[in-house]
Amino acid sequence: MVLREWEAALARERGDGGKQGQQEDTFAGKAADGDLDDDILKPVVEIVQAAQERRYVDANDGYLRLSIGKAAWPIGVTMVGIHERSAREKLHDGERGHVMGDEVTRKYLQSIKRCLTFAQVRWPPEDIRQLMG
Repeated sequence: MVLREWEAALARERGDGGKQGQQEDTFAGKAADGDLDDDILKPVVEIVQAAQERRYVDANDGYLRLSIGKAAWPIGVTMVGIHERSAREKLHDGERGHVMGDEVTRKYLQSIKRCLTFAQVRWPPEDIRQLMG
């Protein structure tokens, strides 16, 4: 629904009646299987539900948790002496690769973020505090 509404809004802005919006899918889009791992599907469902309820801040929080996670991020220099710090080991724990490392998944997540941004403009929340920054 969001994508159709976005396409219609773009067509209105261009004044072309929607003719330009019907372009061919990209190769990556055609090749995508549509199957998502449960560890990605569940957060995406939560993001969509929050957006449907016009809780855009909550949806954005879900997007951030999915895309960058809660892992510690190195800030500045992580090795300042000859001894490696114990906290540095925690930065690289985890056997699974980062979710944004996969090109197709990254593009899907970026499109979710763009849909959230459009949806809050098209269907503004009743509570002004639920607008994303």
